[in-house]
Amino acid sequence: MKKLSMNALSKAIVVALIQVLIVCSLGAKLLYDRRTRPQVWFKTARYDPNLPIRGRYLGLQVELNDPRSAEEVEKKFGVTDRYAWMGFGQECGSIVAREGKPVVVFDNSPTWDCDNLQLSRWRTTDGVTHLRLEEPLLFFIPETAKDPRGRTGEEVWVLATIPRKGPPRPITLGIKNAGAVEIQRVDLD
Repeated sequence: MKKLSMNALSKAIVVALIQVLIVCSLGAKLLYDRRTRPQVWFKTARYDPNLPIRGRYLGLQVELNDPRSAEEVEKKFGVTDRYAWMGFGQECGSIVAREGKPVVVFDNSPTWDCDNLQLSRWRTTDGVTHLRLEEPLLFFIPETAKDPRGRTGEEVWVLATIPRKGPPRPITLGIKNAGAVEIQRVDLD
């Protein structure tokens, strides 16, 4: 068996160091964003993702408030009652924090090629229109943690960092009881 020459070993070490630096720089960026970017609570709806990854995680669909009135939305998208069960009104935009709450800022990008985030609306059978972020958030939980599903009358919320571009980055989960003002953090340990 041939021994690796010092030159080949040096090259292997350099490649390994470059890979470690790439991973560390991503971690440093995420930590920097967590310290410097705004963090707000987002109301979520759970869904069951069909992903080939292993582990315990929650698929969360972020719900947002539309800054426009229902009449403005209906006028823009020509919505009628026959669309009550369907999604409608896809738009592009971004999320900013104002007074500790997430606010949507729409842009004029074409919906098939959003520059930042794609948002869509749907209307429930009771006529209420909701706005949601199309890209779901995955929140991984420890194997030993109790599944933090919201029971009847509870809403699942996620505290997330709002980056300059891209979807919110989840930090922790919270539960809000019906009629409550405060969101209680969920202990996942």
